[in-house]
Amino acid sequence: MKPSIGRIISLLSREIAMELKDVVEPFGITVGEELYFMALAHEDGITQDRLTELVSVDKSATARAVKALENKGLIRRDIDQKDKRNKKLYLTEAGHEIYPKLSKALASFNEKLTSEWTDEQYNQVYHSLEILQQRFQK
Repeated sequence: MKPSIGRIISLLSREIAMELKDVVEPFGITVGEELYFMALAHEDGITQDRLTELVSVDKSATARAVKALENKGLIRRDIDQKDKRNKKLYLTEAGHEIYPKLSKALASFNEKLTSEWTDEQYNQVYHSLEILQQRFQK
C-alpha cells in the first residue's frame, strides 16, 4: 500500500498553519486573512469576485475575510468608476505600510521551511504540488 499523499499534506497544512500564525499575527492579521491580503497586495484595485478567483475559495469565505481586513483598516472598498455596480478593493495606507514587512517575514518563513532542500528538490516539490492543486481547480 502506498503512503497517503493526502494525509501528509493534511498534517503539514495544520503544522505549517500553526507556525505561520506566529509570523502573521504581529501584523494584526490571521493565517486565513494572509492569503487574501497578499493577493490584494499583488493586484491592488480588483473586485471581490477577482479576489475569490485568485485565492480559489468560495465567495462567502472571501466576503468574511474582506470584511475582517476592512474592519482592521487594512483594505478599503471603493465604487468602480467604470461600473458603479462593482466595488474595487484597495490596500489602505496602513495596509501598504505593513505589506513590505509582512512580505519579508513570509519569505523568511518560506526559506526556513525549505532551507534543507536543494534548488532541484524545491522545484520538484513545488511543481508536483502545483499539478495536484490544478486538479482541484477544474
